[in-house]
Amino acid sequence: MTARKLSISVPPEVERTIKAAATEEGRPVSALPAEAAIEKAHVAALQAAGRAAARELMAEYESGHGKLPQESRQRAREFLVEAGLLDDEP
Repeated sequence: MTARKLSISVPPEVERTIKAAATEEGRPVSALPAEAAIEKAHVAALQAAGRAAARELMAEYESGHGKLPQESRQRAREFLVEAGLLDDEP
């Protein structure tokens, strides 16, 4: 795989943390932010898939049983927020 150069700006304490971790692991400094970005993208994709699955389940349930009561919707929202699949905003 061909690597591409990307410049990022970080606070000095983050720079020190990244460099120390890279030195400790005997790896290039660039490896740590790259891995963090990949992990963040993977988590975001999983969360998006979880939200899509929740919407699909809700639609499937409601098509057979009618609209879910507001109290049940609120409990489902709270569960999704606690599970990290939904931001805590309306």
